[in-house]
Amino acid sequence: MEKIQVPEGMRDLILDECRKKKMLQHQIESIFDSYGYQEIMSPTIEYYSTYSNAYENIIEEDKYKFFDQNGRILTLRSDMTVPIARVCSTKFKDIQPPYRFRYTSNVFKVRQKFRGKQSEVTDCGIECIGLDHSNLEVLLCAIDVMESLHCDYTLEIGNVNFFKQASSYFNLSSQKLSDLINRKSMIELKEFLIENKVSQKAYEFFMKLPFLSGDASILDQALQLSFNEEIEAVVLSLKQLHETLEKMGMSQHITYDLGKVPHYKYYTGIIFEGFVSGVGTSVLNGGRYDHLLDKFGYDLPACGFSVKLDYLLEVTKLESQTKMVVYYPLSKQVQAYQKAKELRKQYACVECQMYSLDEVQVKEEIR
Repeated sequence: MEKIQVPEGMRDLILDECRKKKMLQHQIESIFDSYGYQEIMSPTIEYYSTYSNAYENIIEEDKYKFFDQNGRILTLRSDMTVPIARVCSTKFKDIQPPYRFRYTSNVFKVRQKFRGKQSEVTDCGIECIGLDHSNLEVLLCAIDVMESLHCDYTLEIGNVNFFKQASSYFNLSSQKLSDLINRKSMIELKEFLIENKVSQKAYEFFMKLPFLSGDASILDQALQLSFNEEIEAVVLSLKQLHETLEKMGMSQHITYDLGKVPHYKYYTGIIFEGFVSGVGTSVLNGGRYDHLLDKFGYDLPACGFSVKLDYLLEVTKLESQTKMVVYYPLSKQVQAYQKAKELRKQYACVECQMYSLDEVQVKEEIR
């Protein structure tokens, strides 16, 4: 007999898992609301062309694709940033920016089984659109979210322009190079640089780049490695950001990684990831993307992030809750349900259970 199962990369959530996820969602959305972000929803299905237009390096194998009745290629949304960019360009052109959007939506990416990641996860995030200087606001919101998890956490910050400026200077704009640096694959990186016959200056820079990660002192090392004004300006902006976070008492869990190179090329400035103890992957991802909306004909600066709720379930604890249980014999079922109706005016959870009793009894129990 064939097993009854869900497709690879998918999972069922049951009972306490659902409670945890709902609790996390409410907790994080409350923070977003406190910053003035308003909810937006988009369809689960988008045209494939919406994503291919947004991404310079779209990976078809990562997308769930199918066809509509007219033969056009459709896809399950793989993130919420691109659909929100589309919405802005079609529904908000007559509304003065900035826009502060929040969302909670399932997103879909085809994951190989051995990677250990899910193909369907719930993203809970924000997008701040139309503000040139929104980095601090978005980062403070991300820190508040991480604090709300009551876990040991790290928020790791980088800036894509450190790598981009160097790559441009040395004429090495290779996707393979960025991938090797991001994975910190030193042997392959060394082979790549030798094969491409880069200068000694370029070799030393890119071989040191993967190790430029750690606390704020790493920015001083990055400054020493900077060989022109453009790259130096990137590091100085991060140092200024750290000083600001320090003044606000928000720098305790902040680290930096100048070798952080995102998979998506639409990022244009700071990028950041949140990690919590007990989870083997990042639970929060975000960054600045000032040119993405221009792909949809509405050129506005933007910055945002999202939290993967599903990755937090194992480290989330539920507080015990009480419920009232109405026990009753079958002969007094109506009386029991009337009693339960009255109790629900006072208690959040009232459950009815048939039992071998002579009378209706009410007990308080732990849920």
